[in-house]
Amino acid sequence: MQSTNPQCSGGAIETAYELASSLPGSHSQNPAGMEREAEPEPRRARREREASSSSSPAARLADAPWFAQVAVVRGDVTERAALDPALEGVGSAFYLVHNMTSGHSYSARDLLAAGNFAGAASHAGVRHIIYLGGLADPQTSIGQHLASRIQTGEALRQGRVPVTELRASIVIGPGATAFEMIRYITEQFPLLLAPRWASKHAQPIAIENVVDYLLAALASPPGSNQTYEIGGPEAMRFGETMLAYAKLRGLKRRLIALPFLPLPLMAFMVDKLTPVPASMASPLIDGMRGDSVVQDGAARRDFPHVRLIPYQEAVMAALAQLTPDKLDPAALAGSRTSQTIKQAGFLIDRRQIPLELPVEAAWQAICGLGGKRGWLYLDWLWRLRGLLDRLLGGPGMRGRPDGAELRLGSVVDFYTVEALEPGRVLRLRADLKAPGLGWMEWRVTPRPEGGVRLAQTAYFAPKGLAGFGYWYLLGPLHRAVFAGLIRRIGEAGQDK
Repeated sequence: MQSTNPQCSGGAIETAYELASSLPGSHSQNPAGMEREAEPEPRRARREREASSSSSPAARLADAPWFAQVAVVRGDVTERAALDPALEGVGSAFYLVHNMTSGHSYSARDLLAAGNFAGAASHAGVRHIIYLGGLADPQTSIGQHLASRIQTGEALRQGRVPVTELRASIVIGPGATAFEMIRYITEQFPLLLAPRWASKHAQPIAIENVVDYLLAALASPPGSNQTYEIGGPEAMRFGETMLAYAKLRGLKRRLIALPFLPLPLMAFMVDKLTPVPASMASPLIDGMRGDSVVQDGAARRDFPHVRLIPYQEAVMAALAQLTPDKLDPAALAGSRTSQTIKQAGFLIDRRQIPLELPVEAAWQAICGLGGKRGWLYLDWLWRLRGLLDRLLGGPGMRGRPDGAELRLGSVVDFYTVEALEPGRVLRLRADLKAPGLGWMEWRVTPRPEGGVRLAQTAYFAPKGLAGFGYWYLLGPLHRAVFAGLIRRIGEAGQDK
């Protein structure tokens, strides 16, 4: 699940992203969260020191609105010693760690990690562990992935700390692996290949409801080990989830039954078309060989206040978050000079360079883009794009007010200022006619050693096959333009 709300009433839930992501191939969006009685001064000081280093995990999460309420502890859950400082002073802990990309050994690593966590939690005096697992009937034939999720819960219960286990069907929301597979495949294929698992049933649950159940479990007294099956209000075939998504997006899609489509080929296609790598896709698809539906209604009985969100409403909520400001900062974390990212419905070109400049000089260079000054690199191409947009009925190159400071809503050629934090962040929303939504963003971050780090990010949320074709056909041109633009911005700052 994605950590969209790392807070709870009555105390802060501290998300340890590095603790989760240090397990090779684990979901970086799936942190282990801990509720503390109070944050000790040494721990708070450590958090502040981490935030001062641009390469630290804490610094890469510093843009998250909840960062001031969390502490990041680096470690490896397969190493017991790393867990002791993370669990110090913790009353309740969310265990949201799962690894799937260590080849056939990932189950063994899951069990090792869970055993370490259970032992460390007992040693630290943790009173309650809440574990998010996967929903399947262990009495039927299930894949290694879901079997590993169930065994992880059993390993946690081997310790002395009471465990509440939530077994969830496929999760619907930005960043959720199953939903991203549905999203990217449905967007790109007019004809959807339907393997055997497409006829199996699931009970899709909105990511908001998963968070609701996690917080409800946190608030319930941990008297004894309890397992809950959680899902949304309706059961659907896996194939129906794709068709329902397509209808909400206004896309015409058909299912073509191919029951004998081999698993390696499916994993390869998922790897190339979605943010999910083949090493993760293979066990996930294998886990779809059986139904994933709620058979035990204990969750509805014990937590009746949770309003289950229908599938269509959950999808619409996810689509409403197709804006850069809704992206998890961890999704863009990294130190590479340039990278292309698929994340939460976006295709992203991200570049960053160090500059020996003061913040003000870098900021002025960014804010001077567009209008009569132009776009510094291959300006004629920007103007040609504006002309084509005007011919297509778009606004084209509208210029910008001479000498005026940028404000929210200011026009900059075929962009509009959508986000502005002086000296730090500028994001422009593209008003172009295109098969998707686009943005350009620049972030200026001071470096401890002096100067700044300039990050430039182009976001594109494609719609349908036309949107993906638009991005990939123009990909070589975009990469050349974006690389030249960030370089020229740095050079312009030197002249300030």
